[in-house]
Amino acid sequence: MVYINLLPIKEIKQHAKAVQQLTLFAVCFVTVLAAIGAVGFYQASKASQLQQDIAALKQEKQRYQQVLDQIKKFEQDKKNIENRIAVIKRLQKTSALTVHVLDEIANLTPTKRIWIESLSQSGTSLSLKGTALDNQTVANYMETLKTSPYIGGVNLSNSSLKKYAGRNLKSFALSCSINIPETTGPAKVAQTKKQ
Repeated sequence: MVYINLLPIKEIKQHAKAVQQLTLFAVCFVTVLAAIGAVGFYQASKASQLQQDIAALKQEKQRYQQVLDQIKKFEQDKKNIENRIAVIKRLQKTSALTVHVLDEIANLTPTKRIWIESLSQSGTSLSLKGTALDNQTVANYMETLKTSPYIGGVNLSNSSLKKYAGRNLKSFALSCSINIPETTGPAKVAQTKKQ
């Protein structure tokens, strides 16, 4: 007896192959979706962690900002105090400047050869008028004044012949600038007085 297979085997195989491919595609699709979901979950958790880190850093920045503001305030206060100290030091240097200048002139003037007739100070400029025995005495006096730490820029403004008690004397006028020496210790003043 002959058996005839009436079942569509070819179609069943094709159908089974199609189901298998569809199942494989579905498994791949589900795997891809699961992978995308896992990556998305990881990215979301990472973003959440970064947001928390940013919030923590902002809080820390605000806390440090207060410290930075205090440091800026302290630096400004320090600068103001340093400016005040500089003003006080400058005032201390200039407060007795005129006395030092007069003392220098008194100590450096040779009393037997030069007579100072007038002295005037205006700010940092000083004018001297006097009479000397001769030109050499005036020149030596100018050089001596230049050695003083308080007097600088000594220039002869005027020189003329003057008769006094039957003698020919030199009348002169000097213009000088007044300096504020860096150090005015006792040793420097003593050295100046020795000259």
